[in-house]
Amino acid sequence: MTDLALLGGPPVRTRPFQAWPQFDEAELGVLADVLNSLRWGGIHTGSQGESFETELAEYLQVPHATAVANGTAGLMIALRALDVRPGDEVVVPAMTYLATATAVSLLGGVPVFADIDPATHTITGSSLKAAISERTKAVIAVHLGGHPADMDGLGAIADAYGIPVVEDCAQSLGATWKGTQTGSLGAIGVFSFASTKNISAGEGGAVVTHDHELTERVAALRDHGRPLGRTAQHVELGWNLRLSEFQSAVLRVQLQRLERHLAAKAKGAAFLASALSSLPGLTPVPAALDPRVTAHGRFSFAFTFDGEAFSGEQTRSVTLRAFRTALQAEGIPVSARDLIACPDEPIYADISSRDYSRSRTASAEQARTACSTLVLLGQAAGSGLLLDEPTELTDVARAVQKIHENRHHLHQEQRQSARRRVSSDH
Repeated sequence: MTDLALLGGPPVRTRPFQAWPQFDEAELGVLADVLNSLRWGGIHTGSQGESFETELAEYLQVPHATAVANGTAGLMIALRALDVRPGDEVVVPAMTYLATATAVSLLGGVPVFADIDPATHTITGSSLKAAISERTKAVIAVHLGGHPADMDGLGAIADAYGIPVVEDCAQSLGATWKGTQTGSLGAIGVFSFASTKNISAGEGGAVVTHDHELTERVAALRDHGRPLGRTAQHVELGWNLRLSEFQSAVLRVQLQRLERHLAAKAKGAAFLASALSSLPGLTPVPAALDPRVTAHGRFSFAFTFDGEAFSGEQTRSVTLRAFRTALQAEGIPVSARDLIACPDEPIYADISSRDYSRSRTASAEQARTACSTLVLLGQAAGSGLLLDEPTELTDVARAVQKIHENRHHLHQEQRQSARRRVSSDH
């Protein structure tokens, strides 16, 4: 093959993959309708927000869905609705986006970090059990990357200890566990509609539940503590975490495309898993779907990278950062963000941090390993790559193959880059 693009050779791919997020004339039309209505916000009968809540609840097959400003707000509201108070402990995965933990901290609670299954990168029943104390008030199950957590195992332990399960479904809209939508499996579920998510209005979120009393609290907490349908009588402390009519209208359109997008992404992910399987050091996450996972949300296509196996016996190990940089240079969009296990974030690990917050770590070994080896393609990298046909995705496999065949050159570049960094430091 030719030289690596990182070292001056021609890249494998010069044209972009599909973009993310996506929109067309339908979004433009509904935005114009909201503008002309002069009802741009608030909570009212016949609103875009009310319609979106109804349509989302129908899709998820739950009786109650409440739209909120964003996914983090949804987690805070869900936890407060479950009466999480200062000093209460909430078990969260040691590997997740930090908001899962900070939602607990912002309420004065204490996140307790539990380890993950190395095969799926989701929290397990055994890790939950090891993290429980007399102060445990809830557990948050994160369906990371769109892969449902083991809701059977988690549910059995949570039920035995009388602990409600909050589902963090920020990355899993459309995923199903034994035919049931994520978000409808625990006591309460929370979704995000930020720019990278399966449907998006830039920001936005929703809290869903089967429990009528819980949904009444959720509705009040997102609107200054006012019960739904009232304009006065603020019965408890609440926030202004409502969703605008513009966002609700866009999300209604996006929801109509969801199943088509999920089918395309499933096809793309299956192709990539097969195409990359022959290369050493690359392992898709998961390597094979649990039969109880009847649909994967495919927020991303993830695989772990073993630099030693990728390099082989005759070449020194390629670093994860060098591999990602080389892949980007070949025209393949990949998340460049270094992942950090939650307990190692400064706000939890550094006592001198301005916003240092209390936490407890039950276990995090597998989470730390996963963070140091994970490669993310797709929406996690701001790309609609998984929507493309396999004929386009072949370039991903070609780029990885090219890097592997030139791995000795990549190692030389690693050494030169290290020398340049040392020189610049002095």
